[in-house]
Amino acid sequence: MADTLPLTYWPMFLHCLIGLVAAQVAQRKGYDLSVWMLWGMVGGTVALVDAVRRPQRFLGQ
Repeated sequence: MADTLPLTYWPMFLHCLIGLVAAQVAQRKGYDLSVWMLWGMVGGTVALVDAVRRPQRFLGQ
């Protein structure tokens, strides 16, 4: 059991890392970072695809 434990951590780590990248992409496009941090941690790769496909958000001035 102890020998296989690191094997379970790598996919979880990569999932969260991809989610953080998704949050960063969405934040640069003008979306709320805190919402995207949560969505990124839950969604992982799906959140990254969603963030990349979303249009740039322009805030009204």
